[in-house]
Amino acid sequence: MERKIIVCDVDGTTLEAGENIFKKEVKDAFNKILNEKSYLIVASGRTYRNLYKIFDKNNDVIYVAENGNQIVFNNKFLKINKFEYQKALDIIEYLYSIKDELIAILISTPYEAIYYEDKNVYIDEEESPRYKNIDLNGLISFLKDKDIIKISIFKENMDKRFYGIYDLLTKNYKDIEVFDANNKWIDVSPLHGNKGDALKFVLEKFNISSLPLYVFGDGENDISMLKLTKNSYCPKDALDKVKKIVSFQYNHFEDVISSIF
Repeated sequence: MERKIIVCDVDGTTLEAGENIFKKEVKDAFNKILNEKSYLIVASGRTYRNLYKIFDKNNDVIYVAENGNQIVFNNKFLKINKFEYQKALDIIEYLYSIKDELIAILISTPYEAIYYEDKNVYIDEEESPRYKNIDLNGLISFLKDKDIIKISIFKENMDKRFYGIYDLLTKNYKDIEVFDANNKWIDVSPLHGNKGDALKFVLEKFNISSLPLYVFGDGENDISMLKLTKNSYCPKDALDKVKKIVSFQYNHFEDVISSIF
């Protein structure tokens, strides 16, 4: 059977809202892809550490993490895309100034995720915070000399004020990328920090651009990679702007994989 390339988002695409682990049917679909000697590329806004964990530390998977800002295979970093340091600090300072309107700010580096919530800092999704009652100066001091690859903001209610932040960031910073991830998060990346550019890099790196390419996504951060193939899919509850550009919609990811193989 001809080898194929399957590229899939996680949240909202293969993992439903409220789920923390994949359903058995979805896991079986992933295993089918790998058992057929095809390429499985996971492209997500999540951290690499988180993806590696939920995929049971599978080193056969190519991980495109942090919306394409970090690419990892077999526990080796293939590519890191980072902010110019002062620009990242400027964005963080702006978000800090309106922190009372947000639930959480997430700052990602290649090695850790830094969650800022109600003046508490959580590191790497640990249950207990390492740092408490940290102010802006403390946060900036902690980030000194770190490579910042993504900044995200979360709010439970996606109101006009929240989308105003989206518009303001887009207007004031021309050389960044801003995405509605379709899960109450807005993600901010350095220029070229998108899944489409990351996927192109992977295809060239592994010399597999000639193989059939199937891409699955549901959010604005998936559009750049969905546009790379006519075999583009989204769930039926994806963002409207995603539905407009894909070739197919589906109810169950595993059913599509069965039809492909």
